[in-house]
Amino acid sequence: MQNRSSDIEPHSSHSSDSWRRTFAIIFTGQAFSLLGSAAVNFALVWWLAVETGSTAILAYASIAAILPQGLLGPFGGPFVDRWDRRRTMIFADLFIALTSAVLIVMFVFGWASVGIVIAIIGLRSLGAAFHTPASQAAVPMYVPADQLMRVAGWNYFLGSGVAMAGPVLGAFLMGVAPMTAVIAIDIGGALLAVGSLLLVRIPNPERQAGEISQGGFIADFVAEFVEGWRELVRIRGILWLTVILTVVTLLYMPLNALFPLMTLAHFDRGAVSASIVEVAFGAGMLVGSLAIGGLSSRIPAAKLIGGGICLVGVMLGVSGLLPSSAFWAFVGFCVVMGLSVPMFGAPLTAMFQTLIDPAKLGRVLSLYTTSALLASVPGLLLAGPLAEKTGVAPWFVISGAAVLVTGVLPWIIPAVRRLDGAMTGAGLNGVDEGFGAPDAGVGETPSA
Repeated sequence: MQNRSSDIEPHSSHSSDSWRRTFAIIFTGQAFSLLGSAAVNFALVWWLAVETGSTAILAYASIAAILPQGLLGPFGGPFVDRWDRRRTMIFADLFIALTSAVLIVMFVFGWASVGIVIAIIGLRSLGAAFHTPASQAAVPMYVPADQLMRVAGWNYFLGSGVAMAGPVLGAFLMGVAPMTAVIAIDIGGALLAVGSLLLVRIPNPERQAGEISQGGFIADFVAEFVEGWRELVRIRGILWLTVILTVVTLLYMPLNALFPLMTLAHFDRGAVSASIVEVAFGAGMLVGSLAIGGLSSRIPAAKLIGGGICLVGVMLGVSGLLPSSAFWAFVGFCVVMGLSVPMFGAPLTAMFQTLIDPAKLGRVLSLYTTSALLASVPGLLLAGPLAEKTGVAPWFVISGAAVLVTGVLPWIIPAVRRLDGAMTGAGLNGVDEGFGAPDAGVGETPSA
């Protein structure tokens, strides 16, 4: 069998301290952009919840938010790897800002409706289909390989802060100003993000001679898509994690759409309480992102990933068992759920950025995102209408139990556990037993 040890060595990046300045500038711009988007997302979801009171409508809105991104993922990945990643992020930010401007016009002239709001949510997802893989694939091009876990923790720190402040800002503005004021915040944030990207330079990976052109756009796209798929399946542990996180997304996304209805219908509370739930989740993420650096130095990444998923499952399940009077217990469980997200998210991100060829990282991340997002659509289609008949809380119990079972898999699958050795540069001699192509060993390959 061909020796693949040289193929899975962690990829190094810029080692100069200048990466800190680049990261700080991008980080600052993205903070404003994500804050505006979080405020708008909260406002739109709450507007739909109040206007319709329907779990099905919230499920359809969630489908609109993920389906375009999922369908465009296979196209966005090769595009990201082919084109300048900084420019991709800039144009994606500007497109999302344009959708917000259209939404302002809709509300100003009284044309806003449930259908239009859901359509705008779908258009915003088109921008994310290119921005997300470009942003993630750009990181290892200016951040040293030994700093990727730390940077992943900082990004989750940003996400947690946004998760706390965005809903609060959205709820506050909805109480004192029209919807257009909330949406305008998003436009301002996007413009600041674009400005920050114009101040930095992000290198692009060198493409191998055989990847430059194969004879026409269609042929090039097919060839690059195949190369991305081969890179994804080349490391068997990464393939297993893709399958595991796809299942988790399938189970969790319906609940993510139903969180506002859990507050509104099960606990009989309003927008302020819904924002408190979001803040609690963000506070947990904040603590988790600060702790992930210390945890990752003591606990293997595979165990962290499994432990984080299991913790989410337990908290979801017990939340569904709460009586309607136990809102503050639900808030406490949301803190723990938020705490668990960086436990599995940061190590997973660092694994992709460390072990995947940087020239193919955009394609691999898009394939991973596509598989997870498209898998969540059937769950949303099923959970929305059924939750209207059975209530929201039972879905928390059922999904929580399933997530808990799924979280055990990273602990017991050998190929996933062996990723820890690859991350530290140790244990590479046994690559053909754990990191080879799926046909290297029958029985360890997921039937995906």
